[in-house]
Amino acid sequence: MSTSRAAFAQQVMDFLKQEGELRPMAMQENTFTLVAGDGQDGTSFAYLGHLYKEYVEANGENAPRLFKRRLWSMIRRAAELDRERVLTAVLPRCRDRAWFSAVRRQAELELGGDEPTIDSLMLPHAELNDELAVHLAYELPTSVTELGNDTLESWGVPFELLLKRAVENLRQRSLEGFEEAEPGVFLSPFRDTLDASRMLLTDDIAELPLKGAPIAVAPTHDTLFITGEDDAQGLQTVAAWAEEALLEPRAHTAIAFKLDAGRWTPWLPPMSHPSWAKLKMLSLQTVASAYARQKEILDALLTSNGHDIFVATLRAFRTPTNHIFTACAWTDGVEALLPQTDRIDFIRMPPDGDTKNATVWSTTFEVAQRYVGELMIPTGDVPQRFRVAAFPEEPTLEKMVDEGKLPSS
Repeated sequence: MSTSRAAFAQQVMDFLKQEGELRPMAMQENTFTLVAGDGQDGTSFAYLGHLYKEYVEANGENAPRLFKRRLWSMIRRAAELDRERVLTAVLPRCRDRAWFSAVRRQAELELGGDEPTIDSLMLPHAELNDELAVHLAYELPTSVTELGNDTLESWGVPFELLLKRAVENLRQRSLEGFEEAEPGVFLSPFRDTLDASRMLLTDDIAELPLKGAPIAVAPTHDTLFITGEDDAQGLQTVAAWAEEALLEPRAHTAIAFKLDAGRWTPWLPPMSHPSWAKLKMLSLQTVASAYARQKEILDALLTSNGHDIFVATLRAFRTPTNHIFTACAWTDGVEALLPQTDRIDFIRMPPDGDTKNATVWSTTFEVAQRYVGELMIPTGDVPQRFRVAAFPEEPTLEKMVDEGKLPSS
């Protein structure tokens, strides 16, 4: 496929005009972003990089269908969209917060420091807890498409109102209810890419006949498993099913959540519980996957900006007594972005650079933050990273080692 970016952009603009777009359109060549509008009647932005890649991979086939699927929401036609149609078709979509953070970093990589354009491209969303957020989608006959800021502005309906209506719409299409697949274990049987989002139906979930408070795991967008906090067999079943579901596409989050006073919070049973090890590993897999995805983008972003900053990897360990913990390395003389882990290994290399002779001080993340928190600058990413450059003095390191011991056996 040899279509140039300029020719592709023109093809997109021609398509939008044919579909009834009324506003003037122009390309920002340096960011490969299409701008529709002159600021008087609302301005929409569409970054074309992903669409161009998909177009090239398809050798230009079915371009109108591709454009309609990706660009329908930014078109401003003469006739306003019917408000009731909007309200009846909007739906909520739950995603892990790490996804939103990664999308923003990816936009920084592709658009540089153009913050206004990046802001305009981000999906408006509401945070449910430290791990999850919800955004809005609009149901088309053959697909469900995310709603951006420009679309909400053109409709003139506040995000909060649309979110309430979206949850009610989801409830109405879920009237068949959750299916009891095993005694005390329920699942969302719809497999319509909105199963994980049915965690938002908290009133319905709270009424399920469970042993104890509801515990939910939604490892993919097509799976949601629910059981009770006090149901030992149910928790083991959910853990096993979630582990198997992670092998499927459309990954979501394998962290277990507890419903408490209408709000989901991350949860694990006591270490003595037979399901603890598997649920802990599922949670860790989710966090490790998010950090790995984040590291890939940050490495590319830092390289493109000419910064020599090391993006550290999250490592996981299991002791002989089945303790599971995470760790990262803070190396003297190396500016780095550290993941948030259970343990930090402070490393000072010898002059010859032989890692076998390195000096290592290990402590918990909590103790490190208490002693040298001023050296750990949060980046604002999800999951969080901390930028470090200076290295603590040896007396401080020794104190941290004494206070921050992790299980070793």
